Amino acid sequence: MSPEEIIKKVSDGVDAAKAGNALATYTECLPFFADGSLPLKSHYAFAWILYYALHQSADSAVMERKRMLANYFKLRVVTPHKLHSMILTEAVRLAKDARNAAFGNDKAEPFSLVSFMRLWNFANLRPGDWRRKKSPDGKPMSSLAEKVITLYVSELQEKSLQPDPAFMQVMEQALAAFPDSFNLLSQRAAIHILAGEKEEASRMLKAALLEAPGKFFLWSRLASVVDAAAQPHLQIALLFKALKAPGQEQFKGKVRMALAETLEARGSYPMALHELEKVKSLYEANGWHLSKRFNELLKKIPAGTVPADPTDAYRRVEHMADEYVYDALPAIAVKKDYHKNPDPNKTGYGRPVAAWRVIDADGNKYWLTPSRHGIDPDLPLGTPLTIRLHADKVVKASLD
Repeated sequence: MSPEEIIKKVSDGVDAAKAGNALATYTECLPFFADGSLPLKSHYAFAWILYYALHQSADSAVMERKRMLANYFKLRVVTPHKLHSMILTEAVRLAKDARNAAFGNDKAEPFSLVSFMRLWNFANLRPGDWRRKKSPDGKPMSSLAEKVITLYVSELQEKSLQPDPAFMQVMEQALAAFPDSFNLLSQRAAIHILAGEKEEASRMLKAALLEAPGKFFLWSRLASVVDAAAQPHLQIALLFKALKAPGQEQFKGKVRMALAETLEARGSYPMALHELEKVKSLYEANGWHLSKRFNELLKKIPAGTVPADPTDAYRRVEHMADEYVYDALPAIAVKKDYHKNPDPNKTGYGRPVAAWRVIDADGNKYWLTPSRHGIDPDLPLGTPLTIRLHADKVVKASLD
């Protein structure tokens, strides 16, 4: 084909690709790219065909999509550009799909977002890549830049890597743009942990928990930076908060193994065995293989040990976790001022529960959900409490 014919074919192919026929169109145009006959004038159009082919590829087509991304970087296209950002969205999708495929499968095809970003170049992030959209229910969704940060840090943790300076600039920019993001605070804490900076990690995680006290992984990560030998009760308290926090039990196996490890170090083998049996039951129910760490912990349990439920022991130290996170906030004395019963017509997940309005000595009023703080919701008006506030919201409440 002559250069003019190739240019026309590729140009016409963009509309076909956009209409849903991208994979076939990409396959038809790929030989021109592979043999070097693709005119420079057609690189931009072929890049759009490549993007649509990525977008229309199956989640399981990890290797094919990796080849497409590699070909994209051989094209002469202008950056930063909307197309470049669209390619990044596909890299994020590929990173998620590759991680899912690798779960329990050592032979799955890997994809490194860290390596990809060195080619894509963080300097090419556009203002639109930082923009948060809203979900159908009106809640803000993470921006593209935030999604990249989350997956990037996850890979750093998995491979025990240190971040590139370019990434750290983006990380600090993100924290400045979204200072109340518990997810970003948690990601920054993870980087501190990789650098061995446990005090800084602890500070970040405490700040994250003030924003999202119901996220079990924040309590678990905070427990991981506590010196278990010096403060075993505190670590157990933090892990117990992780167990109690909302979240499916199937995601809390590592929390229970961390508890078992701390209990074993203190010679509390019956309670450690209880946690390990919970893990075994959970993994077997989901058809998962028990990890090497689980087997190592199980071998430390003396023969003949009878499991014992440690819940009561956990409850005796639970207050230490709250104190560790919230005690830096000023305590405010209040009294129950109003009782609001839940709507009986609303049921299912996230159904409402009883709420209290409380009032302080200056007449300031705040709302709280007593059950979230372990308080009997049916206590009478005038019940005295101590609360701690963050951003004018009650993050900790206890009876006087």
